[in-house]
Amino acid sequence: MTTGQVVLVLLLAAAGATVQGSVGIGYGLVAGPGLAAIDTAFIPGPMLVIAVVVSARHIFAEFDEIERAAVGRSFIGLPFGLFAGLAVLRAMDDRVLGVAVGAATAIAAVAMIVGFKVRRTPVIEVIAGGATAFCAITAALPGPPFVVAFSDLRPAAMRATVSVFLSSLVVISLIALTITGNFGAHEVRLLALLVPGTVAGLVLARYVRPLLDRPWFRPLILVVAGLGGVALVLRNL
Repeated sequence: MTTGQVVLVLLLAAAGATVQGSVGIGYGLVAGPGLAAIDTAFIPGPMLVIAVVVSARHIFAEFDEIERAAVGRSFIGLPFGLFAGLAVLRAMDDRVLGVAVGAATAIAAVAMIVGFKVRRTPVIEVIAGGATAFCAITAALPGPPFVVAFSDLRPAAMRATVSVFLSSLVVISLIALTITGNFGAHEVRLLALLVPGTVAGLVLARYVRPLLDRPWFRPLILVVAGLGGVALVLRNL
């Protein structure tokens, strides 16, 4: 990796963490397409670990908001999504993975812009668990399926609930990725590159949150993320 690419990784990580810490939009939506364009090995392992780091604050600060019954039902769907995602990941080469990440980013951004929702039921919660696991293992984008299925929750409950599910999902996913040869020394080095930018972004978010927490900013970021996903798709076709 060149010096310029390392600098770009740091900037993307900082941007993703700043936006996540400011307005709650997924780190992967903002940084994922750019990181995948540099090295597809950023997806899914390193990005998933960083997502847990970013989400840790929500678990500790909003622990009482966790919807425990919903998390439990979501876990029922987790293994199905995980195994399906591993099968798809195993079948994809770098170009196909780039297209998949770009397409998933664009679709997720559009779904969140238009406010697509479903009526939450126990069955939907199980399906959401499977879909979240599948999107996490294939494109490092666990957030959008969970947001769609749990759109009725208060923001604090949403953040805390998805963070608990994501933390458990990442532990299981990393074990599975390591066993299948998709997480090793190279991915650990990429993870180490993400940490400084992510920490800097989270610190910066504390100061810019009042400036960025505006009605127009969230749609703007989603549009930019969607365009980044489309660009990644075109780059790999």
